[in-house]
Formats: sequence, structure tokens, C-alpha cells
Amino acid sequence: MEWVGVVGIVVALVFFVVAAMRGYTVMLTAPITAIIIILTNQLDFNQFFFTDPENSYLSGVGALITSSIPIFVLSAVFGKYIDASGAARSIANSLMGKMNKFGPYGILLGIAAVTALFTYGGISIYVVMFAVIPLAKPLFKECNIAWHLFVASFALGAASFTMGMLPGSPDSTNVIAANAIGVPVTAAPILGIVASLITIVLGCIYIKIALKRSLAKGEVYDCTLPDTTYATDNLPGLGRSLTPIVVLIAIILIGSAMGIPNIVYIAMIVGIVLAGVLFNKYIEHDHKGVLGQGAIDSLGPALFTAAAAGIGSIIAVSSGFSYIQEVLFNMPGGAYVSAATLSGVLGGIIGGGTAAAGIVVQNFLSVYLVPGVNAAVLYKVIVVSALIGGALPNAGSMFGMFNAMGLTHKTAYRHFFWISIVASLVALVAIIILGSLGIA
Repeated sequence: MEWVGVVGIVVALVFFVVAAMRGYTVMLTAPITAIIIILTNQLDFNQFFFTDPENSYLSGVGALITSSIPIFVLSAVFGKYIDASGAARSIANSLMGKMNKFGPYGILLGIAAVTALFTYGGISIYVVMFAVIPLAKPLFKECNIAWHLFVASFALGAASFTMGMLPGSPDSTNVIAANAIGVPVTAAPILGIVASLITIVLGCIYIKIALKRSLAKGEVYDCTLPDTTYATDNLPGLGRSLTPIVVLIAIILIGSAMGIPNIVYIAMIVGIVLAGVLFNKYIEHDHKGVLGQGAIDSLGPALFTAAAAGIGSIIAVSSGFSYIQEVLFNMPGGAYVSAATLSGVLGGIIGGGTAAAGIVVQNFLSVYLVPGVNAAVLYKVIVVSALIGGALPNAGSMFGMFNAMGLTHKTAYRHFFWISIVASLVALVAIIILGSLGIA
């Protein structure tokens, strides 16, 4: 009756995707999805939902929380200092002011540059978005640029190469996968740099084409968001604002080269302490408030990611998945292609790259990490593919971002598709080809 288990997995995951598209919280839909898989695969409910220390739904949730909560908390606190102090606005103001003189295309590339700097510096994508939107709006209005093009710039800077390609990225997906596989976040630097360059070039070409098409259609500035103004008389200078980010990145790159374990956590702590010292007067000495709110802000993403990742623990031991596993693991192309397919499919199904990468590294490393497979290449393949899958339209983050931008899937998702998926897929193919040739 293996086919019943397969059907059960498919039905459960379809339910999960549809529920996500309709806005139901993953904290409810993920356990229900796990229960459907348990029942249709004739697993003992009490054992595989509650009590099994390694293969139950709750053990899967707990394992990801245990491994990922430090990076979620540290990233959120660091981002809170950058945001609350006005450092994010200071950096964005400086860079956007320089790019503004190059016209509409310069503004679009400037936004991409600002968001790339912030996300590569370990700042949450949501903090970046809320920092950049108020600064981009008046520039778009002045140059009469269609507001949906903001998404193209944002996708290139915040949802492509800085997340899992560029060596040393402190993104949670990157850190979770690297720690589980046992490699530094700077592993496979050649592959990461090549993939980043491919994505940047293709992304810039796409933005140029999208802008040209928008102008040809006669599209104009049409943002419906209310105007927001920030005080600019008490912002930290550009040098002070950049210092914690630059130091954080430098520590990660140098520490990884020296083989120092857990270097991302060390870099984050140093960055937070440095930000606290440099931005003390700009947050009005309210370190308690910044630290507390940052920690609170980290809980939602961590719990949502873990709730989805727990599904993988059940799928991994289900009878139906043994058939799916056989198909995936024996597909042409070898371990890298198989791992990329599994990670991408899970990212798309679950609607999040972090959860997908967590499922793969928690449950399937023993299958892929065999003699002849380069751990560094495998790490890069899993992270990039999971993030590509997590950029599909059903991703929970898409709904939140479009709502904050005053846009919809219909008006703007295509920009994410061409940059976060298509351009990144081309980069992923390059990673697999070069990795198979022994280049890392």
C-alpha cells in the first residue's frame, strides 16, 4: 500500500500550499499537514507526532529551533540597532544620493546596492525593506518611475546573491546548512563568487529591460502608500553607520579563512556590542528596549521556520516517501542534481528556503554526503536551491513584503520570478557544473 502513503504526502503538501496561499498561519497548518502524513502512512500517531526523540514532528521542530534560534536572535538584535539608530537611513540616504544623478536606471541600481549591502551585513530583509521604501518613494516620484519596479531592485539586492551565494553571508539559511554539513559559511568561494556575478549581471540586464518596457508603456509613478518622513537631523554619519556592518563581514571572512568555529555567532556578538557603543546616543541610551524588541522580533521567523521543518521529520520516515526518495536519489545527474531538486521542491512546497534547507540537512545528509561528494559544493547547492524554491509565489514572505510595498502578486511578482528564480537558476546550474568538475 505504498501508493496510499505517496498520495497522502501529496494531499498533505497540497493542503499546506493552498492554506499558505489563503493566508492561514503555518503554526496551525504545519502540524495538520504532519498529522495527515502520519495517518495516511499508517504511522503511530503518539510516537511520530509527540514522543519519538528523533523522528517525531515535535522533535523535528525542536531540533531546528535548537540549531537556529541563536542566529535568528542575534540577526534580529543587530538589525534592530541598525534600524533604531537611524544608521540604515543614513547609509541609504548617502548611496541613493550618489546614484540619483544617473537617472531612473541609476536609482534602481542604487536601491539594489543598498539592499545588498544591508542583507550581506546580516540585517533582516524586513528591516531592510522598511528602511529603504521611504527613501525610494520620493526618488521614484521625482523621476516618475512606476512603483512596481522597486521590486526588481529589491529582489536583486535582497533576495538573490547575498542570501546564499556570496561567501560569508550570515543569512540564517546559509548558517544552518553550513553548521549541519560541517563547513564554514565561506566554503566553496569560487562557486559563490561566480554564481553571484552571474546573478548580478543577469539581474542588472533584467532591470534595464523592465525599465525600458515600463517607459515604453507610458507607466508613471503610482505608489499608493502614504508618505512617510523621517527626521534627518540626528542620524549617525555614514562612516559610523557602516562600521558595525563592515566589521561583522570582515570578522566572518577572516575568521572563516582561519578555520575558527562558530565565527558567524562571534561576528554577530561583536557587531552588536560595537553598534551599541557607536549608536548609544542615537537610540537615546535605550539598550534594554532595542535588545528586548530585537529578541522578540526573532521569535516569529524562528518558530514559523521550525514548524514547517518539522514536517520533514515525518516525511523522512514515511513509507510513501521511500518511493519518492528512490526517484529523487536515482535521477540522472548525480548527488548534486538530486539534492538541488529535493531542496528546491521542498522550498516551493513549504514556501520558505530556510525551512527547506533545514529539512534536507536534518534528514537527508547521510544519503548525499558520501565518498566522491564535496561537502562544500553540496552545501552551496542545497542553500541556493532551497532559496530559489522559497521564492515561489506561495512563500509567506511574499505576502508580507507585497503588503508592505503596497503591491500585489499580479502587479509585481514577475520581477521576483525573473531575478530570484530564473537568474538564480542559471547561477545554480553553473555551481553544479563547476562543482562536478572539482572546482569549489
